[in-house]
Amino acid sequence: MSDDSHGRDEDGREGGGCSDHDDDRPKYAQVRDAILERIRSGVWTQGQLIPSEPQIAAEFGVSPGTARRALESLVKDHVLSRRHGAGTWVQGDTLAERYRFFSIFGKDNVRITPDSRDVKAMIARANSRERSTLNLEKKALVIRISRTRTCNGRPFIAENLSVPEALFRNMADEPQLPDALYDHYQKAHKVLIMATADRLNAVAADAATAEKLRVKIGAPLLKVDRIAYASDKQPVEWRVLLCHLKNAHYLAHMGQS
Repeated sequence: MSDDSHGRDEDGREGGGCSDHDDDRPKYAQVRDAILERIRSGVWTQGQLIPSEPQIAAEFGVSPGTARRALESLVKDHVLSRRHGAGTWVQGDTLAERYRFFSIFGKDNVRITPDSRDVKAMIARANSRERSTLNLEKKALVIRISRTRTCNGRPFIAENLSVPEALFRNMADEPQLPDALYDHYQKAHKVLIMATADRLNAVAADAATAEKLRVKIGAPLLKVDRIAYASDKQPVEWRVLLCHLKNAHYLAHMGQS
């Protein structure tokens, strides 16, 4: 019998003291969310070694198997890294991690790491699409960011995004926003992006986009309509990318990597 069987209630959820008695989620999910909160808030930082499975199990009052399941789910989501005999640590600040949600690859099947130019940020009252996408109230404010993404100096993506102003205070006034915004969200605003959902369509370049990307009006583009979700599963960013993919392609990995 595995460790996960110890201390379970009749409904398959583990007894013991992990969190509020009204929380009926499996204990591993509660432990997982508690670990995520420590990373989101900066208590545990990038590259930091975290406590061992037995230590986490003891702290949260769960079995070692439950602690292991919580950690393994975060390893699968690229939040944690682990190596046998070395321990478990928060994923480091590497180029690959900063761009792990960027799904455009070159003809050599290497992920492109784009630069940004023509960056503009402004605060505005959320429109109906922003409110519905981001679950905002009628009078909520958003920060809108527009920029052109480049690769080796060539513009290839016209990008527009919206985030709730309440979560990203003063971001519109920051003098220089970094290329990798998701990494910046976590470090500067304590918002940890855990998942994205992309809707893809083929569209034709309008006049404004054609000028930005140096293509002809009507040129074929890939439209990526994305919603990004934070560690609490709430939508926190709506982003639209219009991509001119010369010698490049969109690549999505399904299932386990």
